[in-house]
Amino acid sequence: MVNAALVLVVVSTLATPPSQSAGSVNRGQLQQGVPLSLDGEHHRFTSTVRRKGSNYGTQEMIALLRRSMKTVGVEGAPTILGSISRCDGGHMRPHKSHQSGRDVDILFYVKDRKGTRKASRGFVRFDGNGRCVQSSRQCAGMRFDVQRNWWLVRTLVWSKDPQVQFIFVADPLKELMLKYAKKRGEHTDILRRARTVLRQPGDSSPHADHFHVRIYCSPGDRSHGCVDKGPRWSWIQ
Repeated sequence: MVNAALVLVVVSTLATPPSQSAGSVNRGQLQQGVPLSLDGEHHRFTSTVRRKGSNYGTQEMIALLRRSMKTVGVEGAPTILGSISRCDGGHMRPHKSHQSGRDVDILFYVKDRKGTRKASRGFVRFDGNGRCVQSSRQCAGMRFDVQRNWWLVRTLVWSKDPQVQFIFVADPLKELMLKYAKKRGEHTDILRRARTVLRQPGDSSPHADHFHVRIYCSPGDRSHGCVDKGPRWSWIQ
């Protein structure tokens, strides 16, 4: 006699095919996109994402986010996330990319004047000294939390599955984090990867108000037409 519970497990597994990232990040689609809950133990999404329904990514991207946010933790404040992709990917204003489930915007971790960790209030700009420079009520007293932002970067660049191609961020903030990491005696291989992966883009804003993280196509997605554009770093398998 067939075990009914086993049948249910098999049917459930077959009914949920793996995600597929097709095409490139700026001309692609996402099939069977995996949602990340709008509010979680370690994160929440912006109101824009809630309106657009852009909280879908590849299985690999969602797993990376969950792991990274758990590693950084919620001491004082959760991670605030911007868009990943829509359920089926494709063009999504105002983004040039975010089409195939392999890009995500992550707002910076911040502190207030007293050094208390707070949840980011939005996309506000910071300078190379970690000071919020945007004239806005959202900006009042906010500082770039170098420690937590570095810990996020460290976790991302050291990931083996998936592997991170870029973390777009303004050069002054990149140098601020690397200076902090070097001072604390960070491993030279992690520093090398971070210096390579952290990039200020030349075809968009400098990203002084958030991280934009991009992962490589998974081996399975490459076999179904996923395309990586740009460099493939020496440590990538």
